[in-house]
Amino acid sequence: MTKEALSLYLYFIVEKVIPLIMSEYKLNEEEAISKFYCSKLYSFLENPKTGVWRFSPKLLFSLYKDELEKGYFTFPEEAA
Repeated sequence: MTKEALSLYLYFIVEKVIPLIMSEYKLNEEEAISKFYCSKLYSFLENPKTGVWRFSPKLLFSLYKDELEKGYFTFPEEAA
């Protein structure tokens, strides 16, 4: 996947994850976007080599929640 295609795809992924973050953590959109973009998960998401961009928004939210609440996340076995 090219960087340009990934960038466009990420827009649609983030658009689905942000409302989940907003709802769970009672954040406004700007806060949710900022926190998600600064997460370790997002650094994996924006790297086309990791394949994390293939994950569903619900799975990404779950991983993000683990990162916030536990301090780490673990990718599913089938993603490895």
